[in-house]
Amino acid sequence: MKNCKFCNAELPEGVSVCPACGKDNQQTLSGGKTVLAIAAVVAVVILAVGVLLGMKIGGKQPEEDVVPAVSEEVTTEATEVVETTVETEPPTVPADGNPDDATCKGSYTAEDEAVIAARDKVIATAGEHELTLGQLQVYYWMEVRNFMSQYGAYAAYFGLDINQSLDTQMCSVLEEPRTWQQYFLEAALNSWHNYRAMAAEADLNGFEMTELQRQALENAAEELDEAAKANGYESGIAMVHSSLGAAAELEDYVYFMEMYYKANGYYNQLANQFHPTEEELDAYYEEHADGYAASGITKELKSVDVRHILIYPEGADGSNIFTEEFSEEAWAAGEETAKALLEQFLAGEQTEEAFAALANEHSQDPGSNQNGGLYEGVTEGEMVQAFNDWCFDESRQPGDTGVVKTEYGYHVMYFSGSQSLWQQYVESDYVTDKTGALADEITAKCPITVQFGDILLALSDLT
Repeated sequence: MKNCKFCNAELPEGVSVCPACGKDNQQTLSGGKTVLAIAAVVAVVILAVGVLLGMKIGGKQPEEDVVPAVSEEVTTEATEVVETTVETEPPTVPADGNPDDATCKGSYTAEDEAVIAARDKVIATAGEHELTLGQLQVYYWMEVRNFMSQYGAYAAYFGLDINQSLDTQMCSVLEEPRTWQQYFLEAALNSWHNYRAMAAEADLNGFEMTELQRQALENAAEELDEAAKANGYESGIAMVHSSLGAAAELEDYVYFMEMYYKANGYYNQLANQFHPTEEELDAYYEEHADGYAASGITKELKSVDVRHILIYPEGADGSNIFTEEFSEEAWAAGEETAKALLEQFLAGEQTEEAFAALANEHSQDPGSNQNGGLYEGVTEGEMVQAFNDWCFDESRQPGDTGVVKTEYGYHVMYFSGSQSLWQQYVESDYVTDKTGALADEITAKCPITVQFGDILLALSDLT
């Protein structure tokens, strides 16, 4: 089990937000924001929508629940889920009337008809850019779905029960009193603010989307229709309504995709300009040494690149090496072949390319006999003991060779080199921090104003 980088508490497997301190371990160790973080390709959340079970979690339950027409068995199961959904309760955090934050309303859930009627209303501005209520539906439900996609069954660690309305449950990951609905609403508005500001900066500096991304935007309707048919929906827009609320339309989804493509692409372009020196990395490591130590990242941590040629005992192959016993003579024959290959290499050019050619020709390892016998980024303890010990011998140098016996057979070894892993981790965090600081400056150019009192949220089916 891993430990939190911030408080060193144990983290449940697969969870990055610490139940003890509430901090996200996907952030940099200095506590910087994870900017523009959508874990998967934008379209995945919608295009990979499976059969929806009709669980309403946005707020009060509508009079009629529409379950996708798939198989009879699935439809019956979905109906049972709907019937057991907890009835609407008063909002946990009462409305305080403060127009400047999410506590303006206790609940933002409204009937679909009301949200649809107001979908073109501007509810937020960032500089000269506007966010409509329809566009907000996409950002809001994407936040909910991304959270559930990341944490799934572990959502209970944070006190989130998908069988109850989000506006009736307190959010445990914030110090300020917020319901889960208010939490996701603020997250959605923050995401839009970051994306919109970064996309504007991208436009200002002549950034262009790729041709593939342009095609994705142009073909969004067709792709949604194809996904809808595969998931039992009448049309792509029907799937959008089910997944992102009745007020979300195709143009709102395309708007979301366009902002993502521009903002994320330009953010990566900014990140690529940072090339920290060894001195800068060392200083950054020392500044965050406690956090790295809690995560087991020390300056002694390294990985190696190694090539090998595997020779089985005579008569063995990948299917019987562990199911049959082989005589001493069979093992001796394998050793003789391995030593002969090493002698052949040492009598030649003795280059890494020459060893790779031998491996492709003679190695019996199906995992590496097509790439010159190469295993990259091997960390200590990853390979079987004898193989591991040879690779991580303190005296090992690039170009070293040898023959090692393991339970798999004999390995003709070639040491390509090693990398200090702490520098890889630190460089990633360093670049994220530097790019995040630039992103903050860009976002600050477009101050956001939100009309919380005008916000309404439609219901959505949670997969």
